[in-house]
Amino acid sequence: MKETLKNIAPLFEEMEVQIRGFKKDTYKDLLNAYLEKNHDFFEELNQMLVSEEEEDAIGEFADFLVSYVAGVLEEEKNKVKRSNQQLNFNMFMAIYFMPAVLEGKQVKAPILTDTICERWAVRFKGNNIKTADAASIQSGFKSKLCYVTTAVCRSLNKPEDCYELNLLRDYRDNYLALTENGGALVNRYYDIAPTIVKRIDKSDHAEEKYRYIWERYLKACIAYIETGEKEQCGREYIKMMEELQEQYIITAKDKK
Repeated sequence: MKETLKNIAPLFEEMEVQIRGFKKDTYKDLLNAYLEKNHDFFEELNQMLVSEEEEDAIGEFADFLVSYVAGVLEEEKNKVKRSNQQLNFNMFMAIYFMPAVLEGKQVKAPILTDTICERWAVRFKGNNIKTADAASIQSGFKSKLCYVTTAVCRSLNKPEDCYELNLLRDYRDNYLALTENGGALVNRYYDIAPTIVKRIDKSDHAEEKYRYIWERYLKACIAYIETGEKEQCGREYIKMMEELQEQYIITAKDKK
């Protein structure tokens, strides 16, 4: 493997800044800046993908990349910080690195990204990542909204790019949606959440209800994510959606 491809540390130098900038209006510019900054690396990667030995090279690079990330995580001894760092790597790979690879338009690029996803899932149990190109991610801003959590955070005067919302979005897209039943749960959430928010907003006690959701469910979910207890967070998430569905969807239908 070429020395250029072994120098992957610079790829993650501004990871936290780029994750915080993951918004509809800034994502495209940030991705382009990322590609420009790491031009030599991705140029070499594209050359690898058209080489005669690309099959072996793809596996070798995927293993090297995953081992590098594992090494960085192992250096962090604090469990909570390591869990947060893992989530950051998951999100960064999904929204920056994978799209950057696919921007090269090489025929073998999807094979490389799929191979990385497979090796990632084996090395980091319960931390699956998935492949998407920049266009798909950009269009996703129109649909993948955290309706309830956004409404709650807004009621608490928290910005839409606050730490809590970003953490919950990352958990939803890079963990929950990839679990056995999580994808269906997330899709169900998208179906009913806008209606739930509208009905809460029209109620006489909207602020009180949002405070309840925050105190009863979201604070616990965030704490579980921070300590790496992702399954427990999932259980709290399900309880929250079941309660809100019962109160604002099923009950509302019965009243008609």
